[in-house]
Amino acid sequence: MKSTYVLTSLSIRALAGTTALAAGMALASTALTAAPAQAFGLSIAPQYGSTENTGATAKLDFNFVQQGAQVLLNLDIKNTTNGSTGLGATQATLVGVAFDLPTIVSAYTYNPGSSAFTQTYNNVSIPGLTSETFRFGIRSAGSGNFVGGNPQAGLTAGQSSSVSFLLSGANLTAAGVESAFQSGFKDGSLQAGGRFQQVNAGGGSDKVLAGSEAVPEPTTLGGLALGAAILARLRSRKVQQNA
Repeated sequence: MKSTYVLTSLSIRALAGTTALAAGMALASTALTAAPAQAFGLSIAPQYGSTENTGATAKLDFNFVQQGAQVLLNLDIKNTTNGSTGLGATQATLVGVAFDLPTIVSAYTYNPGSSAFTQTYNNVSIPGLTSETFRFGIRSAGSGNFVGGNPQAGLTAGQSSSVSFLLSGANLTAAGVESAFQSGFKDGSLQAGGRFQQVNAGGGSDKVLAGSEAVPEPTTLGGLALGAAILARLRSRKVQQNA
């Protein structure tokens, strides 16, 4: 005699829920076991080195995009001065940024975009901050350089802007260039810093070094949240079954 199986609406819903749960667990497992991606940023802050310790700070966010045989570096710059560090400056104008490039980059083309950082410098020296020179620097227009002068344009506290660099070299990849930048800033072989004017603390200006930071990408955080939600659902189902 043949057996007859009848799928009721309840069993269909249970089966669908089990399938969805299994799919969710598989997705969460993949997210949790995959190597976490890292965002690449630098904080310009007195804790890494400052000539005046005014508390002027800034943030640099690096984003790398492959463009044929070259790599486009989009650099987001934000003045984060807020009175929480150093002598407590709440007002400061970021007028210049200088940083090194990894050796795999042999040439570059700079685009200031709509920013005020239209002046460019090579082999930037900032005495009193570091004995090393920075390979490249950008600054707002005005007399002087990274050591002196008093340019008025730049980013005031809370303001941000973006510039870009088209990088060239042998066999460059976006992932490879990003890795070279991150490794260099972490081990100290690369440096970055900022020049501030119109600071309402200390002597009225400051030169500040940058330090590296890395945070999980949103996709990684999303995977962790999904995994936590699924585990909570499993615990809830177990409690209901045992009730």
